[in-house]
Amino acid sequence: MRKKMGWTAKGIVGWTLLPIGLIFVPIALVFWQSGAIPWEHPDDPIVFLATFGGLGGMFLLLGLILLGADIRRRYLLRRAYYGGYCVNAEIIGITEQRNVNLSNGHPRVVECAYTDDSGVVHVYRSRYLFTDVTKMLQSATVPVYIDRDHGKVGFVDIDAVLPEIRIHS
Repeated sequence: MRKKMGWTAKGIVGWTLLPIGLIFVPIALVFWQSGAIPWEHPDDPIVFLATFGGLGGMFLLLGLILLGADIRRRYLLRRAYYGGYCVNAEIIGITEQRNVNLSNGHPRVVECAYTDDSGVVHVYRSRYLFTDVTKMLQSATVPVYIDRDHGKVGFVDIDAVLPEIRIHS
């Protein structure tokens, strides 16, 4: 079974803005070139292209940047899981992400920490969890897979310490 890396708010906003930009830019170019709109002033087509196409270009660029950042984050987490080394980190808390509001309420994130050989404490966060898992944890430690090249990238395998969760509505 493939591990869930989860989308963040950046990825969701990127998935929303990208199609808007992909629609606005071609529409601006088609109306600018076709002459379908009777322009009152010779500069009107350029103003239309700059406004409509500029907004579409900004949506497109912002969507690509946000989506690319989240895809890169997911790639690094997947690389850490399949090619990194594993440490057992102590669960230090479950926090509610108040900046994200979905229909289920605010998602929760499990925070865990481990101390390396040099005495440095590293804190990692799990993917979003949409149920309160405080009483469901089967262990006080959780495996964290850390990327060998980027030590700050770690995949918290929260599924290893939780039972299978099925939500029925």
